[in-house]
Amino acid sequence: MDKTDYLLYSSSSLNNKKGAYHYVATVMKHYLFSVLFLSCCLATALSAAELETIENATLIEAGLNDGDSFKVQAAGKELHLRLYYVDCLETTAGTDAELERILEQQYHFGLEDPGAVVHFGKQATEYVKRVLSRPFTVHTSYAFAPGRSATGRYYAFIETHDGRDLGHLLVEQGLARIHGKTRPDPKGTPSETVIEELQDMRSVAMLNRAGIWGETDPRLLSAMHQRQREKDRERKEFRKKLKAKRTSCDDPIDLNTASTDRLQQLHGIGSVKAATIAAGRPYRAVEDLLNIPGIGKKTLEKIRPCVTVGN
Repeated sequence: MDKTDYLLYSSSSLNNKKGAYHYVATVMKHYLFSVLFLSCCLATALSAAELETIENATLIEAGLNDGDSFKVQAAGKELHLRLYYVDCLETTAGTDAELERILEQQYHFGLEDPGAVVHFGKQATEYVKRVLSRPFTVHTSYAFAPGRSATGRYYAFIETHDGRDLGHLLVEQGLARIHGKTRPDPKGTPSETVIEELQDMRSVAMLNRAGIWGETDPRLLSAMHQRQREKDRERKEFRKKLKAKRTSCDDPIDLNTASTDRLQQLHGIGSVKAATIAAGRPYRAVEDLLNIPGIGKKTLEKIRPCVTVGN
């Protein structure tokens, strides 16, 4: 840029100072939001990747303990832990949720008698009690593990006194299925690799008819798996219908006039995005939301039925 061009540019900028200030302010808002958004994502990723190792943990006797969920004493804290990757069989059938889970496990293992589920669930509980009778190591990032327990639970890996992974042992013994929350293990092994290793262990357990696999009826296994797949498809379709109903709005929100509190009623829109949407007015079309950092095509499609653009 030569001197003449610079003077012309400076003159134009001065004549449009108000517009320039507005432009800069808008750019800065978007920039700051992007930095905040990326920082949050990075913090979440780091948090998910970190596992705290607690040695010399001990098992606490508790009535709610079972094969994959139990209380431990670790570093002076009482923790209720839930194993990654595995799901042991139910030990009681007192609620509708427990009955539903027993039926699911019966189908998975190809059992003619659902009572075998509870029997081997109790056997898994006793097995864990024996294996964890000596101090062991806990690896956890304190990720919350929802469930039917009244107390808070955290996902964890358990390393036994002789260095074995408890979840692996349960699958080898035919006392658990591969099912549940996953993440890289304490050695950094990717989830996909861990699952492949567990599948190999399950195959060996099936061939040896270890644990509950000894009760499997091969004639029922395929038919029960098909029945479970049909139930899973029905459940997914039901969820889709509920989701579609939830995202349809009888009173669409006007992007040009709605308050930030009203905007936060939209799916995936928090206080920061709501403020950014308000700062970006006016909008000529709903698609203009794609210019807002953090709003992509998927989010737009979810909120599209609930928004409109007025004059």
